[in-house]
Amino acid sequence: MRALRRQQLTDVWDELGPWWDEYAETGYETAVRIADLLEQSNDDWEDSDAPFDADPLAADLTGRSVSRGPLRPDGEVAWSRWLAQLLRPSAALVPELFDVTASQAPSEVVREDQLSKEEGTFRRPDLLVFYADRGISIEVKLGDENYQKTSETAALVERQYGDRHWRHALLLPSRKKERLASIVDPPLDHGAGDRPTVEWDDPGPIDVLYWRDVTAAIRALLRRGDVVDEHWAANAYLFCAVAEQRLVGFQPQPAIERLAAPGNVVDTIQPIAFADVLEEQLTYFREVVNL
Repeated sequence: MRALRRQQLTDVWDELGPWWDEYAETGYETAVRIADLLEQSNDDWEDSDAPFDADPLAADLTGRSVSRGPLRPDGEVAWSRWLAQLLRPSAALVPELFDVTASQAPSEVVREDQLSKEEGTFRRPDLLVFYADRGISIEVKLGDENYQKTSETAALVERQYGDRHWRHALLLPSRKKERLASIVDPPLDHGAGDRPTVEWDDPGPIDVLYWRDVTAAIRALLRRGDVVDEHWAANAYLFCAVAEQRLVGFQPQPAIERLAAPGNVVDTIQPIAFADVLEEQLTYFREVVNL
C-alpha cells in the first residue's frame, strides 16, 4: 500500500466497489431463498407423517457451547458407527439410498471386518450390509483422500463373500468430488444415472455417494413416517441434523435468518465466505422440500 499513491487506491476501490456490492447481494438473495424454503419445509414437516414438526435444520447444532447438541462425532469411525445403527434395523433406508428392492431389514451390518490379502496383510471395509443373497459395501470418507484402496477392498469383499451379489459405494463429502475426479483412474462416469460411478476393472463399478444423499434419504423416510420405531426416528432425525450442519456445511435456520435480514456489516458480508455452500444448500432444499 505504501507503493501506491492515494489516488491509485481510490481508483482501484471505485472499480472494486460495484463488483463487491453485486457479490454481496448475490449471497444475500441466496440466503433469502433458503429462508423461504426453510419456512415452507417447517410447514411441510408439521403436515407430514413425520414424528417431528420442524425441519432438522430448525435448530443450530454448530455452536461450541452445550447448545451444540448431545452428539459430536469426531471422525470416520464415529460416523460409520452411527450410520450402521440406522442401516441395521431399517427395511426402508437401504432401498431409499441405493434404489434397490428389499422387503426386510438387512440380516447384518458389519463394521471394520478383517479381510486378508495374499501377502498376509489385510483391509478393513468400513461397512458391510448383508442380505440373504446380496450385500452392499460402503467405504466411509471424510478427510481421508486415499480413494484408490476402495477398489481393492471391494474386490476382497467379493472374494471373501462370493456367495452373494455385491454392490459397492464410496461415501464422501460433496466438496471432495473434484479431488476424487483428479485422483481416480479410470475417470468418473456420470452416465445416465443420478450418481457418478468409478468403473474399476476389479471388482467393477463403484457408486459415488455423498453425505447429502444420505441425509436426503433419511428426510424422505421420516416425512413419510416410514420409521422402525420412535427410538430409530429420533436417532435418524438427530443424525440428519448433525450431518447436514457438520459434514455438509449447511447453515441452520437461525443463521440463515440472520443472513437474510442482516443487522450489521458482519451479517452482510458473511455469505461471501461460503457462497458455494449456500448455493449447494439452495439446490438441496429445492430438491427435498415437498418430496
